[in-house]
Amino acid sequence: MPFYAVRVISGKEEIAAELLAAEANKQMLEIYSVIVLPGLKGYIIVEAKNPLEVQRAIFGLRYVRSVIQEEVNPEEIFKHLEEVKKVEEFNRGDIVEILMGAFKGTRAKVIKVDTKKEELTVELLDTPVPLNITIPVTGVKLIKKSTE
Repeated sequence: MPFYAVRVISGKEEIAAELLAAEANKQMLEIYSVIVLPGLKGYIIVEAKNPLEVQRAIFGLRYVRSVIQEEVNPEEIFKHLEEVKKVEEFNRGDIVEILMGAFKGTRAKVIKVDTKKEELTVELLDTPVPLNITIPVTGVKLIKKSTE
């Protein structure tokens, strides 16, 4: 079944999804699922027979703006459903790649693991001057486990 993106007020995604699902059940529309993706602000994803079914469901609903008429590629949805990294996966001495910020693409060595804040302190390897930065666990990718 095709997926459609629905624009909603940012921060009200869960409420809008619940309202949309209730309206779809009440009107017995052919809407199969409503998805709130964690990293996607201002949008919810609806699996439906066609965009007209989604239009019928959102008519007059609070917090809902409009339906994007083009179908959403399922691969775009799966990108947001990646497994969440746990801080326990990282150890001192591991080599990681930074995935966000000014140092994106840079390799680094893990110096300290903060399990409470779910952050890593890393030393950049690809820079001429040793530089330590603190970064969230979600902002790095493990390249090589340490042998320590």
